[in-house]
Amino acid sequence: MVGLQEGLVQCIGERSVKSALSAEDLPGFAFETTRAYIPQLAQIRFFERTARDAGVENLGFVLGQSASVRQYGVFGDYVTSTPTFSDALHLTSDMMSYHSSLDRLSVQHERDILQLTYHSAFRNVEVYPHYAMLAVSVLLTIANPFFGQALRRKITFNFPKPRHTGPYEEFFGCPVAFDRPELAVFFDDEAGQQALRKKPEKIPTLGDVVRDAMGPAPTNLVGSVRAILQANISGTNSIDTVARQLDYSERSLRRRLDEVGTSFRELAQKARVDRATELLLGSHLDVSEISQLVGYSDPSHFGRAFRQLTGLTPSAARRASTPNFVAGNG
Repeated sequence: MVGLQEGLVQCIGERSVKSALSAEDLPGFAFETTRAYIPQLAQIRFFERTARDAGVENLGFVLGQSASVRQYGVFGDYVTSTPTFSDALHLTSDMMSYHSSLDRLSVQHERDILQLTYHSAFRNVEVYPHYAMLAVSVLLTIANPFFGQALRRKITFNFPKPRHTGPYEEFFGCPVAFDRPELAVFFDDEAGQQALRKKPEKIPTLGDVVRDAMGPAPTNLVGSVRAILQANISGTNSIDTVARQLDYSERSLRRRLDEVGTSFRELAQKARVDRATELLLGSHLDVSEISQLVGYSDPSHFGRAFRQLTGLTPSAARRASTPNFVAGNG
């Protein structure tokens, strides 16, 4: 629901939005963070209320203008940082369970067509047309880092044909059909090979997605230090900086870590190598790029640190391509 508040307020007013949230026991911060778990049935009921209040044929015309996969936090960044559009679609399909507990995606290649199909558990509810249009609006933004509308062939909706279809085709910029078996977006097959137009400043990994979706807050000092190190892995993670964030003196932090059998240097080095391992196995970046992203200015220093903790060189770890490989356990 992140990013939808402005469109809803413009459409039905702030008071009606708050009333709909309250009626479904949804928190106000549901619009502000991806870290809140919002049951999909509650979302559907919320959309039912707001659609009735709006009095529009399809709420998707309002909400779809600002909807974007990038609003889904680390999940959105992760699926739009792949080398090609086809990679992005397959990754979105594989990772949907981290975003939605009930909806699913599938990707098909047939002749000269690339088809992305959205499977919703709420196809038979009254408000489904609003939900479906919003879902397609979000899915289309996956293409934005790769290309514009040029390679979009058509969209099919699996709900009854509305009285006026022209606004749908104008909104999406391509032919739109209704009463079809599937909710799907069709692209020219060449769309799948479109490369990322601009390399993102930060390369998210699967580990980032899991931590963002499921990771609990740290419950001890070592966990807190690790979380701070992971959040700023390529920046300056000096012990005095981390100590200040935890309201410790540098000396006290060193002593407390020593008491539990570790040190700041060990935690920092392992955080860097763990992150490097994720990038080696989950990205196409070369070793020198990865060394810079995890805070090493010299690739040879990175290589020595990596081998010290894992027993492998970075290149050997990548060749092994073992999903369960974790720094410190190799």
